[in-house]
Amino acid sequence: MKQLFFFSLLFFSAISHAQTNLIKNGGFESETLNWNGDAATLSPYYKKTGKNSAVINQFVGAEWKAIDQIINIPKNSYAIEFSVWVKADQVEDGKEAYNAGLMIAEFTNSGGKKIISENIAQVKGTVDWTNYKKTVLVPEKAKQIRIMLALAQINGSIFFDDVNATALSEEEYFKLNPIITIHEGQKTISTPKQFSNGNFEDNLNSWNGAGIISATDKKEGNTAVEITSKTAEWKAIDQIADINNGDKTIEISGWLKAKDIQQGKDPWNNGMFIIEFKKNDTTKASEDQIIGTVTGTTDWTAFKKTFLIPEGAKQYRIMVAMSVCTGTLLADNIEVKLSK
Repeated sequence: MKQLFFFSLLFFSAISHAQTNLIKNGGFESETLNWNGDAATLSPYYKKTGKNSAVINQFVGAEWKAIDQIINIPKNSYAIEFSVWVKADQVEDGKEAYNAGLMIAEFTNSGGKKIISENIAQVKGTVDWTNYKKTVLVPEKAKQIRIMLALAQINGSIFFDDVNATALSEEEYFKLNPIITIHEGQKTISTPKQFSNGNFEDNLNSWNGAGIISATDKKEGNTAVEITSKTAEWKAIDQIADINNGDKTIEISGWLKAKDIQQGKDPWNNGMFIIEFKKNDTTKASEDQIIGTVTGTTDWTAFKKTFLIPEGAKQYRIMVAMSVCTGTLLADNIEVKLSK
């Protein structure tokens, strides 16, 4: 009985650890207790849950206004799952992409030096309550995380509620990861990673890179992705997915929109929609293939292409990119169809 009790205690402790919010007073039910800075006030009128949200207002000046909280990373944490509810009211569009309402997670070492910084939410315009969620692998030597809620040198009003950070063990992380490995005797069966969230209704989940979510300019649904570049450099988002055994062709479709995209010095320096076939993490199966390009200012334009899958290709990578040019590129409703 004692042994059973001991293992039961370990089991429930593990569950409790996995579900514990590392952020104190993330719902602002205790006003701004545990948060540093005086940039935020309480809003009892606009809140997602409970009795309050935190709001940062700025009507002139376009300065950096933020509150922050430093949290410790529990031992044996493999990843941290962040989430937050955000509402925006007339948050202006600044000169830089980061001029927005932000939730930032900054991982630091034991001396407080930044290792990496991840945007969990990046919001412009007027947006009703929206849940932003992102899971970040814990960098080596990271000991703490600085959570920042901010208006980043921009005017408007930004509301935050239910700010959450949950530690995941390696086992818990891979249970949530879409790649699952099942051992069946001596054989290993892997469920392929499928392309997902091509309509950006789940924010930027499944995507990597330097995009933000636009709730004001989209083709369909509630949101699209926006990539803005003020200087002629490569800025992109991408997603890698697996090719099933026996697949012969792949059809890629999606919508692009350009806002004052100024072509760079080469003809391919514009807004681009690209597929890359990969043999493995480091080796391409063929040269990158263009699905569509846009330059200048355009309305929403549909692109669709079908490709033969190159011999030896195991994965494909979808990219939406500002290819060493300036302006703004939007994308929405990206779909992938594999056929045998």
